[in-house]
Amino acid sequence: MAAISFDDIEITDDQRLDVSARVTHEGGEQTHHLWFETNASMLWDLDRVAIALSTLCGRAYEQVHFDLPLQRETRDRLVAFTQAEVTCHSHPTADGCTAQSGAVLNFSGGFDSLAALALMPEDTHLVSLDFGGRFSRERAYYQRFEPTIISTNLTETPLRANSWSFMGIGAILTAAHHHARYMTFGSILEAGVDNMRTTPVSTTSGTFPPFAAAGYTNAPYVAGLTEIGTVIALAHYMPEQIPASLTSLASPGEEKLYRKYLLTKVVANRLDTPATAAPEIQAPGAPHYQWGQNFATDFLSLYVAKHAGPDARDTMVSDTPPEVDAAVADLTLTFFEKANTTVYQAMPTPLLGGLVEKLTDAGIGLYTESDWDEYRAVRQLLAPYYPAVLS
Repeated sequence: MAAISFDDIEITDDQRLDVSARVTHEGGEQTHHLWFETNASMLWDLDRVAIALSTLCGRAYEQVHFDLPLQRETRDRLVAFTQAEVTCHSHPTADGCTAQSGAVLNFSGGFDSLAALALMPEDTHLVSLDFGGRFSRERAYYQRFEPTIISTNLTETPLRANSWSFMGIGAILTAAHHHARYMTFGSILEAGVDNMRTTPVSTTSGTFPPFAAAGYTNAPYVAGLTEIGTVIALAHYMPEQIPASLTSLASPGEEKLYRKYLLTKVVANRLDTPATAAPEIQAPGAPHYQWGQNFATDFLSLYVAKHAGPDARDTMVSDTPPEVDAAVADLTLTFFEKANTTVYQAMPTPLLGGLVEKLTDAGIGLYTESDWDEYRAVRQLLAPYYPAVLS
């Protein structure tokens, strides 16, 4: 039986949390020492500490123990999320850390999270994760925005593989500090094949369980935009940030760095935006992906081929089928520059008006009937390689 126990939980000077995670399974036992440090003194609410640690569990264990006093509601939510037998110490005191107003943005300083920041209200709190190592490059840039930073060693342990939601662990740990009502990531349209389905799961599933348990409501500010859309938003609201953000994204030679650069140049040339300030990034010696290997790359390559030509497209993906080029020739692909209203169904109603106003100011319109026709055509084009887009 696979089990995990979070013990020896110690909080030091309101800025450091240490935890021992003891994992037992058929192969034996392992103990991982986890630590979290913040750049600001804050309240470490124990219920939210447990919720944060649950993101390192996912549904990998049949038994989960927290050596913490927790509210019954918190325990029940952890049971629902982990689908495990959850044990803890009881805590009869009512939880006083209720959500108030504003939003938290899980902020990396990349194009997509910068675009989210540009589209969000002024009462937005930034929370950034510092995983150390090669991620230190990101911190050198995003710290100029004065976010609450949570440094941690969790990516040095195998626990990171149990649930994607560990990427929101900083927002959960700081929930009792910021008291925000909404939470978001810089997650865009092509971040997952699911977003292109007729009814994306994100529009019906509500807030992901551990974030809801921490008191947040999901507010997907850039989920209806492509990377093209986030570049347009940046070029309008924060053109001066494009060079530094771009070079903070990845190391020279990495696929992500060149892709963002290429998209920025294509948008700048097509729409005559200030994005031309992006520094010159050389194309890799060979594309990192072949057609059919990476959904986001294939999807974006259609726009590049249309507006910069097949030669530019071939620097980001190889072996594009001839029928793809033939199909693109008959499309305008203007929907890449607009907002997908289906995905934005998940946006909380009180925030929708402000979002649309800011999108409009940036020149980002909503899909028209012809955009939806082309969107469906692209879905059909990609379906043989990514069948899930049609489900």
